[in-house]
Amino acid sequence: MNKDSEITSFSPSSPAVKKVASTLILLGNLGFWLQLLLGIVSLMLLLFSTPLLGSNSKTSGNENLALFCATIGVLTLALSIFFFFRRYISIGKSLKNARSSSDRPNKKFTIRLIRLGLTSNLAGMFIAIIGAEAFAGLLYQKASLIPTGSTTIFQPSQLINSVEIMALLANIHTIFSHFAGITLGLILLERINK
Repeated sequence: MNKDSEITSFSPSSPAVKKVASTLILLGNLGFWLQLLLGIVSLMLLLFSTPLLGSNSKTSGNENLALFCATIGVLTLALSIFFFFRRYISIGKSLKNARSSSDRPNKKFTIRLIRLGLTSNLAGMFIAIIGAEAFAGLLYQKASLIPTGSTTIFQPSQLINSVEIMALLANIHTIFSHFAGITLGLILLERINK
């Protein structure tokens, strides 16, 4: 007997189904709020830094790549937030309120949905890492052009400005948010497969 048939053979009020339902609801809420909070911080940092970086007449390819990756990272974060809020919590509530085994979601569907959420988090994290690396490379390039022991900067464009650091922080917050989503998704998979 495989695990899927064991779950579907339980009565709707069985302790295993209730435990899975409460785990989905609890971790769904935790993931939603944690990713939403970090996502808002990332989005605000990105919204404040993007126009200021774009107004610079000497926008480099690294800045454009980093801004593109940061934007895609935040968009995939929005998809992950959707999974936690709309999918995981609603599946947990469906499991909790099901009157019969035919009323509740299938275990295979739930696992597939969690894996899809994990995939979106992994893709978003990968893209945000590329963006953070691009910004870090840009900051290193600027810092390495400043002469050692120099008290005077001849070109203001050589200075590292706070806007570039804000954009780097946006990527770092996005990476952390995706990491939290991956961690909670793996915990959900582990709890469902018990």
